Amino acid sequence: LLLFAIRRYSRPSLGTYKYLLASFATFDICLSIVHAVTRPSVVIMDRMYGVVTDTHLEDRVSPNIEYNTACVTVPFCLMIIHFLFRFWSVPFPHLISLFSNKRFIAFLVIATAGEFVIWSV
Repeated sequence: LLLFAIRRYSRPSLGTYKYLLASFATFDICLSIVHAVTRPSVVIMDRMYGVVTDTHLEDRVSPNIEYNTACVTVPFCLMIIHFLFRFWSVPFPHLISLFSNKRFIAFLVIATAGEFVIWSV
């Protein structure tokens, strides 16, 4: 629904910000699929915290929990990018044009993908 609203009702003055919103919505869909497949559960015992999965893929795919953990951390990276955009828009509006620069966008994508890889390894 959010992807439809961004596509249909966003003004041209919104610029590349709509792509940042679309990336949140798209990754939320991916994260929902990962959660449906892995069915993570939280285990808390005294001062220890852990996440376990309950899935039929557990026997065949061993890095199941690592990918789930990596997927959960990506929204934090996206939130940092969102904060950077919002922070720059007030005191440094001339830096907003970086979000239209292909190299800067590539850097943000590589940083987010790198964060996913680091957590999954």
